[in-house]
Amino acid sequence: MKSTKRARSALPCLCLAFLGVMHGAQSQEVLLTESVPTSGMTPPMPGAAALCDAPWFRSGSRVQMEGDGELPVSITMTLRDVMRTARGCSAQLEVRSKSALAALMGPPVVMDQVHEINIDRNATTSRTRIDSRNAVINARGRYARMFGEASFTGSGVFNYAGQEIREGAMLDGETFQSSVSLKIYPLGADEVVGNMDAQRASIIVGTRHVGRKQMIDTVMGRKECLPITYEKRTSLGPLRVGDEILHVEPSVLHVTDWFCPAEAFVLRTEIRQNNKVQRVDVTALEMEDVGQR
Repeated sequence: MKSTKRARSALPCLCLAFLGVMHGAQSQEVLLTESVPTSGMTPPMPGAAALCDAPWFRSGSRVQMEGDGELPVSITMTLRDVMRTARGCSAQLEVRSKSALAALMGPPVVMDQVHEINIDRNATTSRTRIDSRNAVINARGRYARMFGEASFTGSGVFNYAGQEIREGAMLDGETFQSSVSLKIYPLGADEVVGNMDAQRASIIVGTRHVGRKQMIDTVMGRKECLPITYEKRTSLGPLRVGDEILHVEPSVLHVTDWFCPAEAFVLRTEIRQNNKVQRVDVTALEMEDVGQR
């Protein structure tokens, strides 16, 4: 009984931190959308999504990211079972994150996600689409845990791939939609004490502007990178927590991706909201199992 009461009282904090991590993780999945270098590599196969030919898009590749600010976050993404398809590729994406709302001064929410993703380029529009269905989500806080499924789909999400990223260029926007359905349990018990459903969450990225190339300090050394700036609107849509329907105000974020051509990757993202800036840095980019493509 005591654990159930604690779990119920922890629901608001766990939900807030979880939703923050979900949007953060989705944003970082978009961060995995970087360009294939335009020279010195084999051209992509006709009709295939250019992302599938990125040097790091292989089984065993791992990306580690750390963020500061009001939502300190640590995210690790690992690709497994990468396979080529007729119009793109597929892979298993494992995401492990730790995050805590700084204002709550509590222990982090730990979240594991396993997605079976499919990346497909439309031959008519040359737009790349990504889908993940019935991904497994497992999140844990101090007194409660969440378990359930999520799905997402995006159009144009991978449109850094295959584009010429140069100073002064304007890149098209992109859309990202997702849904999540979770049951909430006390830690160490199987009694459901609540649920959370967000069926129409979305991220809409506006037109992006590529700025002047600059040298920045990264964990991997001093790198020459291009700032790509844009506006991002995130919305959870109607959010059901238990028997209540909550309408959370959409947020508007001003984002700068620091794209580093030599690495064909965004090594830093700066997010400005309400005059506060959060910075997310790539702290590790590892490629393994070179023979598996």
